[in-house]
Amino acid sequence: MVPTTFGRELLGREVVDASNDKLGTMADFSVDMDTGSIVSLLVVIDQGIDPKFLPWPTSEGLLSVPVSEVSKIGSAIQLTR
Repeated sequence: MVPTTFGRELLGREVVDASNDKLGTMADFSVDMDTGSIVSLLVVIDQGIDPKFLPWPTSEGLLSVPVSEVSKIGSAIQLTR
């Protein structure tokens, strides 16, 4: 799990899939209120991407990607698939 203080630094970063194709931009994150850890990234999906074909749920226009799907974090956030 990612600490919330580090999570704020990720806001606005591109989110890419395992092929390095851009899915969108990190807009927010969900926090486990008991532990204070980030449990999912909330991503604004790029235009032209249909969320129905993605393996994660959407809510209020944001894609909810579990932290366990993050492969690495650099100038972009790369997912495992």
